Amino acid sequence: MSGYIDLHNHILHNIDDGPGTLNEAVMLARAMVAAGYDTVVATPHVSEGKPAPAVIKKRLLEIQKELFKEQIPLILLPGSEHHIDPLIADRLFDDDTLTINFSRYLLLELPFFQPLPPYTEELLFSLSVKGICPVIPHPERVSAFQQDPALLHKLAASGAIYQLTWGALTGRLGPEPERITRYMVEANLAHLFATDAHNFAGRLMEVNNSVKVLEDMLGPGSSETYLISRSRAIIENKALDLLPASSSAQHPSKRFFFFKRSR
Repeated sequence: MSGYIDLHNHILHNIDDGPGTLNEAVMLARAMVAAGYDTVVATPHVSEGKPAPAVIKKRLLEIQKELFKEQIPLILLPGSEHHIDPLIADRLFDDDTLTINFSRYLLLELPFFQPLPPYTEELLFSLSVKGICPVIPHPERVSAFQQDPALLHKLAASGAIYQLTWGALTGRLGPEPERITRYMVEANLAHLFATDAHNFAGRLMEVNNSVKVLEDMLGPGSSETYLISRSRAIIENKALDLLPASSSAQHPSKRFFFFKRSR
């Protein structure tokens, strides 16, 4: 299988903690193609509106031009990973915020180690009412969810969907992210998967192994939904047909999780 679409990728050079040079960005592009991807949404970190959309678009065009020159068959689409702040809705409706390929889907990052901002639920609901779908990346790494997975259901009810990281399924990101990821898959809360690649190795190398884990959980062929069809719906600004969250999924204790993995 090929033709994969990655919705969360830090391929733009010299703009965040992704590639430092154009050459490193090209190396990441080659690795994405080798892994089966033909489309990548460039989603650099954005905090309080910076870098501006114009800067992101300019950098994206620089890399795309180089990819054409090097005959690397990878299409780059614009996007950004916005750290949550109370003014993001204002910037969004002033056309000062990049969604995923100009769609209704907004990648909205929550803090990893601090409590969720008190306005989080209200902001998610407000965006949803206005036709914007908040996509929360790497929820498996958010300590608030690790401590209280009921929050995942609560924010989903406010209109959010979740994009998990492929590498979390194999434990590459640690036991806690793996535990939360497996719970979210079982609870129908794993809506999307992406690489969150920052370089040509690391997390990207885990995609094939993670696909095997996912298909062990959901059945043969299930990974196509996450590698292609749902991602395509996102970049084409189409609605997603998602299963309702399951309240019957049991959040395993740490003790049980480690015991199960050791067997």
